Amino acid sequence: MTASTPLVPVRPDAPAGAGRPLRRWLPTGIVALVMSTTVLGGFVVAGTLPEPEVRPVALGGFLTVHPLPGWEEVHREEVSIPTPTGGVLAGEFVQLARGSGALDLVALPGVGGGALELADLYAGEVLAHQLERLSVSDRVERIVLRDGQEAVRFSYIGSVPESGSAIEGSVTVVVTPAGNAAVFDGWAFQGQLELIAEELAAMIEGAEVT
Repeated sequence: MTASTPLVPVRPDAPAGAGRPLRRWLPTGIVALVMSTTVLGGFVVAGTLPEPEVRPVALGGFLTVHPLPGWEEVHREEVSIPTPTGGVLAGEFVQLARGSGALDLVALPGVGGGALELADLYAGEVLAHQLERLSVSDRVERIVLRDGQEAVRFSYIGSVPESGSAIEGSVTVVVTPAGNAAVFDGWAFQGQLELIAEELAAMIEGAEVT
């Protein structure tokens, strides 16, 4: 299977060159997404207007995420992640965004190995090729999602090669007994992640992975 590979879109409110670099997936295609939004202090202004119903986001046929109000799907595409053995893991990518924060979702069916192995792969083959001066936490946290699935979580910091902008994020990885894997990469520009940390945790822990 040859996957059509996206480029992670520039943040809706980020200055030119401040988006995450485009070397995220195997270089089999280029997709650019331009969006506009009105923000104050990096986040959408929440007034007294009623919040619209947010529909669940499904991908890969086995991963469902329930976005909180204010979060929206801004990109979806098939992707491939290279493996150290020369193969690829093909799956589906979705990015949810709100203001200057994002939650990248990757659904990978038929993954061999466990969550720790996939976490190492994601850090080494995705983040390390995307960010400069990457630093990954030594501490790996084990959590349980609301549906009972066990997961591992690590944090990271790095900088965007083109602009030098600092990025901080947290990656949560789940691999089900059936071998279906989900990667949740919540990130923001440095100093902004703590503003959305609770919302990211709620969406991740409330996800359904079958």
